[in-house]
Amino acid sequence: MFKKYIVYPIQFLLFLFIYYFFKALPNKHASNFGGKLFQYLGPLTRIHKIVLKNISYVLGNNSDIKNSFIAKKSWENLGRTVAELSHLSEITDVRNGRLIVKDNGHIEKIIKNDEVAVFIGIHQSNWEIIAPVLTNSGIKLNSVYRHINNFFIDRFILNIRKKAYNSDKSMLSPKGKKSAQDLIQSIKNKFSIALLVDQKDSAGITVPLLGKLAKTQTGFIKLAKKYNLKIYPIENNRLNNTNFELIIHNPLEFFINNNKNEENEAIYNIHEIIGNWIKKNPENWLWQHKRWG
Repeated sequence: MFKKYIVYPIQFLLFLFIYYFFKALPNKHASNFGGKLFQYLGPLTRIHKIVLKNISYVLGNNSDIKNSFIAKKSWENLGRTVAELSHLSEITDVRNGRLIVKDNGHIEKIIKNDEVAVFIGIHQSNWEIIAPVLTNSGIKLNSVYRHINNFFIDRFILNIRKKAYNSDKSMLSPKGKKSAQDLIQSIKNKFSIALLVDQKDSAGITVPLLGKLAKTQTGFIKLAKKYNLKIYPIENNRLNNTNFELIIHNPLEFFINNNKNEENEAIYNIHEIIGNWIKKNPENWLWQHKRWG
């Protein structure tokens, strides 16, 4: 009760101040300021210990100086992502020239063939841009998101995302049991699915990520198998700090023999793919969550 009526409203007011402060700045200035702010404040928090522990655990061959650099740059990327939320619609409008989409014609084929697909990404660069880019390209999409405990903030961010999607051919589903039901119904209604697949899932299976065992979700693989859907990995790169490149890779098609091992092989291969993305640009990944152990 105390949280609901006292703590959450105070948190929400603080969030609004930060959001509109960044919104009052031009996008590049907001991103730069947010990056510098988090790069300074992040290492002062308890979460920084998690960041350093994660990095040293999976990138142990690096020097302490190198790992410290990656950690600080990761905080910078997170700060930029937070600040850029205030400019999400602007960033995801390809006409503004801040976004390059390399899809090898996949989006056009999906729309032309009325195909339902599964798009997967990770918490890399600014992960908020993936779903809006897909919906603004004409993809009917259900995007899965992790809800925020503070329902005031959660509702506010949800409205920001809906505005950025700029389409009535889109919907959002919070992660959880209801999400699974929503996804099944969405697929039946010819909606594609988008989700981030790099977070820990205690209900999932244990699979190597960056050479270390980690619990991971497999629900999207079961759906892809059941409904014969292609899985498109989307690599997300930050260019020159405030520009972005989305690469929609060729689809992954694992399911041939219809046996249980195919699901395990699929998630092993997907972890190999996203692990390579992380190793290529470790400073642009979200190291701030307890991914291992």
